[in-house]
Amino acid sequence: MTAPTLHDDRIDQMRLTVMHSVDTDIKRRGRRARNVIGLIAASVLVVGLGGYAIESLDSTHDTSSSVAADEGAGRSERNGAAAEDSGSAGADQKSVAPEDDRQVITTGEVNVTVEDPRGAAQRLSTWVESIGGRIDNRSESGSGDQASAFVTVRVPSTKVTATIERLKTYGTVEDVSLHNEDVTARTRDLDARIDALQLSIGRLGKILAAAGSSAEVVKAEDALTQRQEQLESLQAQRKAVTDQMALSTLSINLSQRPAVDSVEPGGFTGGLRDGWNALVSTVNRTVEIVGVLLPWALIAAVLVGIGRLVLRRRA
Repeated sequence: MTAPTLHDDRIDQMRLTVMHSVDTDIKRRGRRARNVIGLIAASVLVVGLGGYAIESLDSTHDTSSSVAADEGAGRSERNGAAAEDSGSAGADQKSVAPEDDRQVITTGEVNVTVEDPRGAAQRLSTWVESIGGRIDNRSESGSGDQASAFVTVRVPSTKVTATIERLKTYGTVEDVSLHNEDVTARTRDLDARIDALQLSIGRLGKILAAAGSSAEVVKAEDALTQRQEQLESLQAQRKAVTDQMALSTLSINLSQRPAVDSVEPGGFTGGLRDGWNALVSTVNRTVEIVGVLLPWALIAAVLVGIGRLVLRRRA
């Protein structure tokens, strides 16, 4: 077998084929390089824009996140305080708490009979003010045997027994009813909630000072206003409980002591007068009965006479 002969046309054809393959490969590689460069540029652009957007969102919502975090912290603190209070209550149930640690509100009612209710109410009011108490209500009504007075006093919790002993010097203490309410758990809960709100208000104050836009300032101020209103409400409740613990409330009813009836002997004259009055009363009643029966007796007599007359004629 003879090898093909290379002539000029054959050589030109082979050169064209090789050059065409080279050009095609160069173009393919160029397109690939341009695609890679385009993808890299697009990725850089997306990353840059995404970072800018995230930075803007972080700047815009920084105060919102801080306020939300503060709210969550406040709730956690309140829950923790409540849990701590519950644990303390459980511990108190297991072991007897010292008497000094108990916080008690004392209220009571006392009924007293006296000779002069108005005078007793005045003396009681003066004595209560002298021991550091006060009069919340005082009313007086009636006169004579119907006289009465009602006084609501607030006395120091350590003076309740002394007040009842004082009332015994005015008259006879008929009824005493005292009620002690243990508010230890309630006061601890109020104290824990007040502390948590004060801490939250302090944090919101720092957030407000660091706010960078009007929207952030408005949102922080709204949250701060709500916390302050809640704090004022709890402080008012705590103050009321403290006042009730410091001054016990006693409702005192002062009534007139009934007069003793005196019995005077009537003697002979009195007995004669009473006997004559009884005789006259009996005679009057007898005459009245006779007057009522007389018409019926006359009618009965007439009927009996007619009956006898009829019987005689038949006989």
